[in-house]
Amino acid sequence: MQICTKCILPATFPGIEYDHDGICNYCHDHEPMKVRGEEKLMSVLDKYKNKGDKYDCIVPISGGRDSSFVLHQMVRKYQMRVLALTVDSGFILPEGFRNIQNATEALGVPHVWLRDEKAIATAKKNTVLKFQGWLRNPSIHTIVPVLNSGDKTMNLRMLRHAKQNNIPVVMGGNFIGNCSFEQEHWKRGYLGVYADDRGAFSTRDKTKLVFLFGMEYLKNPSNFKYPIFREYVTGGSVYFFERLFRPNGVDSLGFYDYIYWKEDEVLSTVRNELGWEGAADHTTTWRIDDSAYPLINYIYFRLVGFTEHDEMYSKMIRENVLTREEALQRVSRDHQSEWIHGARLRDSLEELGVTKEQLDKALDAYKEILYRTVLKKRCKALTIGS
Repeated sequence: MQICTKCILPATFPGIEYDHDGICNYCHDHEPMKVRGEEKLMSVLDKYKNKGDKYDCIVPISGGRDSSFVLHQMVRKYQMRVLALTVDSGFILPEGFRNIQNATEALGVPHVWLRDEKAIATAKKNTVLKFQGWLRNPSIHTIVPVLNSGDKTMNLRMLRHAKQNNIPVVMGGNFIGNCSFEQEHWKRGYLGVYADDRGAFSTRDKTKLVFLFGMEYLKNPSNFKYPIFREYVTGGSVYFFERLFRPNGVDSLGFYDYIYWKEDEVLSTVRNELGWEGAADHTTTWRIDDSAYPLINYIYFRLVGFTEHDEMYSKMIRENVLTREEALQRVSRDHQSEWIHGARLRDSLEELGVTKEQLDKALDAYKEILYRTVLKKRCKALTIGS
């Protein structure tokens, strides 16, 4: 299928158009990423130093590269009194647990887990029911809500912990831990709703998304169970209208809103100083801590021929931190990675009570529907095939 001649976004990417030179509208519309700068960050941090009882800030850590780097910077470079915190949604992989332990021990920072065993058990049970129901009635719009809806209240739980312990601010990546290159707002684009350059939706678009996801919910009778209904309502309310639920007196800051993300610096720092390691069966260093994403990426790759990595690398190309040739090499390795084709995928499917053959059969049948409906404008440019 056609891909952009400047970045690597394919014709199946939501909202994409190409000019006569084959360059996509996302490249034409791109504006260089702007950060507020280290001087501004230090000025902001000064407002929080020694304001809490024991800690100046909470730094969430998932075991991924970027949250580990933020923790390192807050402790070593900016000399903040830090409490490291992890919300265990039940889907953290062994690599994540290992990196959390290594980082907190290397930095000598206290670390707390927010873990609700009953909620984890419910979330896992709900995921099995939702995914088996999704296979009977697939939708590209609900891949992430079906497989990863349990983490939508993480921010709120961290803010409440900060409030209860008189900690004035939660310092994440772009709050939770991602950098500006690593967003997944394009996944809502298949519904015709797009975020701005910072990944934010307008109030009107949030309202539209609530309605559209509500319609998606009603299309699948498998969702008509109270635990699933409650999970969607709770997660959706917090995800779309989080500010309405936030406790007063606690702020949240995004580290990468101030400091420009540099992959080489991040990786060299966390590897050399924190003992951070990636996954042996994963060709990238992103998403190595979350068990939902091998399956999520496999489904997107099977349906539309790309994953979130293609989008991230395309942003890096536009920012001139990665060449197109390097991106193509990386994404080729990612798409063939054991991470989304090997044991990780089989383990996820086994937990969900589904075989790979059942999954592939459902995806192949849905692909023909998908290309006639959601992607109908692009059918002439696309090749339907596995």
